[in-house]
Amino acid sequence: MLTKISRLIFPPRCILCQRPGSDGLDICQHCFQSLPLIKNSCAQCALPLQSESGTGCLCGRCLKMPPEFDISISLMRYQGAAVRLVTQYKFHDRLSCSRLLAELLLERLAMTSRPECIIAVPLHPKRLRKRGFNQSHELGKIIAARLQLPLVSHVVTRTRDTPQQTGLDANQRRKNIRGAFTVTMPLQYKHIALIDDVVTTGSTVNELARVLKKAGVETVSVWSIARAV
Repeated sequence: MLTKISRLIFPPRCILCQRPGSDGLDICQHCFQSLPLIKNSCAQCALPLQSESGTGCLCGRCLKMPPEFDISISLMRYQGAAVRLVTQYKFHDRLSCSRLLAELLLERLAMTSRPECIIAVPLHPKRLRKRGFNQSHELGKIIAARLQLPLVSHVVTRTRDTPQQTGLDANQRRKNIRGAFTVTMPLQYKHIALIDDVVTTGSTVNELARVLKKAGVETVSVWSIARAV
């Protein structure tokens, strides 16, 4: 009811072009059609696959070197309009983007297995103070509320302020993020979903999954807005 009242007072408006939104979302039909949505992807790392690949298929890299996490769902390729949306959200304090991105991702999550809780990829306190908010946590709050799942905070902390991953290759990213996370309390959950805004090489979520599994978690899913290809 509150959502309906809010929509009447503040009608949805496209975040990308400011035209009226469509289907109750803050994006118009034209901009929605420009989003590089992923239709078929590797079930483990979410890299886009050829359209003729079947559901549940794995990419060659996951077959040869499986990551620590087990399941991945990503909404879009990180290109074009997806970059514009994430940039607005992440670097220009457009928290209104979190509602749109969460709603779009929720549609995709209807097709995946249900975890016991959600953990947002944590920021180091120094970076959190500088940015003012954790974009993954804001997404997680909306998705956790809609799915009626606990959003668990402070279970995993980022204890090392690693340099920015931007500009590093896959091997450098793995070395850069190694040992950056610590589990701070016992975990009673066996299936956890990690939520992040953009998965590039997967190094960050892979390190998080490694630490969680070492603490006794059996299954780690990764949910993200965009996947670099």
